[in-house]
Amino acid sequence: MSTTQPAAQPGSLERHDVDVLVLGAGPTGLTAACLLADAGVSVALVEQHAGSGDEPRAISITDESLRIMDQLGVLAELAPQTLLDTGARYTGLRGQVLADVRPGRPRLGHPGKSQFDQPVLEGLLWEAAGARPGVQLHFGTRVTGLVDDGVTGVRVDAVREGARSQGFRGDLVRDTEVELGGFAAVAALSGQVGDDARAVSAPGTPGGQGTPGGSLEAEMFDAAGPASETKLEFSARWVLACDGGRSFARKHLGIPLTGSTQEEKWIVVDLLNAGEGEPFASFHCNRVRPAVVVPGVNGRRRYEFMLLPGEDEAEAVSEENVLDLVAEYQPVHDLTIRRAAVYTAQQRVARDWKLGRVLLAGDAAHLMPPFAGQGLNAGLRDAAAAAWRLAAVVKGEATEQLLESYEVERKPHAASMVKLSKRIGSVVMSTNRAVCVARDALLPALGLVPRAKAWLTGMKFLKQPNYREGLAVPVAKDVPAAAAALLGGSLPQPLVMPDGAGAPGAEPTGLDAYLGSGFVWVGVTAPGRLSVKPQGGLEVRLRTVSAGERGVDPSILDGAVGHWLLVRPDRYVAAVVRAEDKVTALAAFKEELPGLVSSLGA
Repeated sequence: MSTTQPAAQPGSLERHDVDVLVLGAGPTGLTAACLLADAGVSVALVEQHAGSGDEPRAISITDESLRIMDQLGVLAELAPQTLLDTGARYTGLRGQVLADVRPGRPRLGHPGKSQFDQPVLEGLLWEAAGARPGVQLHFGTRVTGLVDDGVTGVRVDAVREGARSQGFRGDLVRDTEVELGGFAAVAALSGQVGDDARAVSAPGTPGGQGTPGGSLEAEMFDAAGPASETKLEFSARWVLACDGGRSFARKHLGIPLTGSTQEEKWIVVDLLNAGEGEPFASFHCNRVRPAVVVPGVNGRRRYEFMLLPGEDEAEAVSEENVLDLVAEYQPVHDLTIRRAAVYTAQQRVARDWKLGRVLLAGDAAHLMPPFAGQGLNAGLRDAAAAAWRLAAVVKGEATEQLLESYEVERKPHAASMVKLSKRIGSVVMSTNRAVCVARDALLPALGLVPRAKAWLTGMKFLKQPNYREGLAVPVAKDVPAAAAALLGGSLPQPLVMPDGAGAPGAEPTGLDAYLGSGFVWVGVTAPGRLSVKPQGGLEVRLRTVSAGERGVDPSILDGAVGHWLLVRPDRYVAAVVRAEDKVTALAAFKEELPGLVSSLGA
């Protein structure tokens, strides 16, 4: 339930009561807010910046993340702005190819690895959040205090300068600096739009395919002098802190980060008008100045160069130096430098992911080097894992004990991705000659061993999450290995169609279209035949359909014939049982989800 006062006059106090307060409107926070609203929970989202992000930070997106975007309804617009189904190429000291790697055949209905543009993703998520009635957006609002009573809720104090703002799409605002103290520069846009030539639109407004010269439909503030401050007080039953690596919530709660800071610094360059590249990221492991080149669509390209000892950071990101570095890999005429910055990678994980009535997610909970491309994707997994649990608790469908499994499931996998990212960076990007020579000999040699080659070239070193140790029922001893292997993993998503003559002219869709938003039973009744019984819905019989060589194998679930899969709202498999054991499996969750047997019984 949400209550709110009308927007207060600057200088006064404004109060808001919501079920969940989300701190931070990056991809993790926006995704969580949308998922919570879709589950019927009232949400307020607080962000200190004036609009969605305009910096292309993360660039790799996984199949699971695309699945979440599809669930939120933004994939149709995101896909054309994404280079789908990419791989990676590693070259050695002499420029020789050490390995070409690419995810294997998709399991979840989307390519395993793709290259995207973070500002575009954030902008689409901002529009999606603004279009949901259950979400309040508070941009330009800085959190100043947090008090958890430990029993009923959390009070969060914040300050806003100027009038209330729902923000704007940062990816469509070019050459604009938004200043604190009133965000006055927004008013000076003069109709400029971003590199995608789309009109800037307010949340819920059809922003669609606009044209250059569109107007900014967002609050604009007087450029003359500082704006008055308005104090805000949020009362929330729960807080989900997605407020980044410098998280106010994490620091305020005294939660330490464990890990280290990477010694090497990197020059990150994002370009426009760079041409169309091959569909893989290139890792140039040349020891002299290791570099990474990542293509995008519409002429976007990312370069990352190691900053060498003694080099000046300011000089390193100058236009002249950037173009000199890029010139080693491509012609530099007509290039537009979108961003150039120096960064130092962190490899850290928060000690606690839940403390009292506050949960951490995204960079507030973990910081990782970029080499495995898992930082943003881990944050989106956090959002999905936290949102359905919080919604179930808020609506009285679950006890607070359910929230304890959030950290149990998410922290180990995030920590493993941090370690993997660090390991890939230390070996692939090494400047130590002995290490590089050994690496250049070892990687090609792995191709002589079939299992090792499949492990490397199929990117199987990117271990997928498995939540067997969390909210899952151990499989019985008589369950076949192929069926048991599904427990704890994300449910495969083949293409399906209604089974029988009841839907003439029906088009194949992903299995998710039939799963609903709650728990669901998926029975594998025969090879290529499924029976889906959503929570509170009618049973539907389906048949799987071929999706081609790079699509999901239609027989992917056939190893579980004769078994039923209990699938959670986040699409992870919580139980694999025979039909006669369904009620027993549901009863295993009576402490966390006491109503599950009555709502989803056989």
